Amino acid sequence: MADRSAYAARVMAVDFPLVQAGMGGIATPALAAAVSEAGALGTVALYRLAAAECKAVVAETAARTSRTFGVNVIPEVAGDGLLRQQLEAALAALPHERPVVVNTFGLPPRWLPTMLHGSPHRLLIQVGSPDDAARAAELGAHVIAMQGVEAGGHLLGPHNLRNLVAATVSLGLDVPLLAAGGLHDGQQMADLIDLGASGWMMGTAFVATNESGAHARYREALVNAGADSTVITDRFDIGWPQRRHRVLRSAVTDSQTRLPSTLIAWTTVAGGRLPVFRGSAAAPTVEAEGDVEQMARYAGTGAASVNAVVPASELVARVRTAYRMAVRHHQS
Repeated sequence: MADRSAYAARVMAVDFPLVQAGMGGIATPALAAAVSEAGALGTVALYRLAAAECKAVVAETAARTSRTFGVNVIPEVAGDGLLRQQLEAALAALPHERPVVVNTFGLPPRWLPTMLHGSPHRLLIQVGSPDDAARAAELGAHVIAMQGVEAGGHLLGPHNLRNLVAATVSLGLDVPLLAAGGLHDGQQMADLIDLGASGWMMGTAFVATNESGAHARYREALVNAGADSTVITDRFDIGWPQRRHRVLRSAVTDSQTRLPSTLIAWTTVAGGRLPVFRGSAAAPTVEAEGDVEQMARYAGTGAASVNAVVPASELVARVRTAYRMAVRHHQS
């Protein structure tokens, strides 16, 4: 158990093999740097940002921490052209030979691993099925994250996390495997290591931190969430079609029929003020103004265990301590 998690930590150049998920608009340079400074792997999200904005956020993250951090990209949303521009700009923003973990949500095009070949950078590919995990290994992933349906945000497969971990481990892939989806306590994390995982990816709990880019009412809703507060839906597909997602329940998700896509809020992206229509895939960030409760408040099943908004460093320390206690209890 310890050897497997220690190996994953070495591959990602971190102290503790916990990855903060890349969450568009939420995974800011401040959050990524705070998580990395705490010994885990912070991640900054590029989502749909243009090259200039990508360069700026990566440069800011690198200035905030000297530790390794991740850069999250979404091939199916960015498209081939923008994705290449994003990566070129992000890598150009780094100091010479400064390594990052390039984290792709879903399988990347074949040119992306080739682009990283021979560099100090590592490639983490997030998948939702054993078949895609095998394909990720074939593409040259240094680390693979397995996302169960318990996860908040867009879903990559139909499997619950424990079954997904067990099935993927049985393939015997020679790559560290991270478990993702609904994570919230040390015992759960230790159990997943017992199943064959090497580390974890966590998103929802990091939304409710001081450094996240989430709107205050979004964070408050997570703190107040209960066991039945999340649902898988397809109602937030404007800008990201054909990918189901887990969010906090709202009037949008609970309506018997789809509500009209009328204007519900405004937000600011890269200095520009943009309208938000009901059904948009955009999450409510600190810049949002309007009916944020009807926006896509992505959240996994672990939301029920979010009890307070805390500094990211405190969250990492708490998770790390709880995991170590669970391991010691398991070994005694």
